[in-house]
Amino acid sequence: MVISTTLWACSDTGSYTATGTITVIEMGKDGYTATLNTGNGQQVNAVISRINMANSNQYRQLQQGEQVTVVGDSTRIGDLISIRVMEIKNP
Repeated sequence: MVISTTLWACSDTGSYTATGTITVIEMGKDGYTATLNTGNGQQVNAVISRINMANSNQYRQLQQGEQVTVVGDSTRIGDLISIRVMEIKNP
């Protein structure tokens, strides 16, 4: 018997920008994931790691409640958008 599962994901080839308020921070091995609430009910996972930053000097630890704009490559799985952050900006 063979059981197969298909996971549909769509990757955007250009850069994706999201602005929102950080609601959750989850620390990881090489950085962290910040969940942004964009204000229109959408949540975006921003995966932040020094190695993925366009300029490693721009890497910083964001704080819960902080408003921020992130730019990077995106992947969508269902309704969830994840961004591999390459740039952090003040909104």
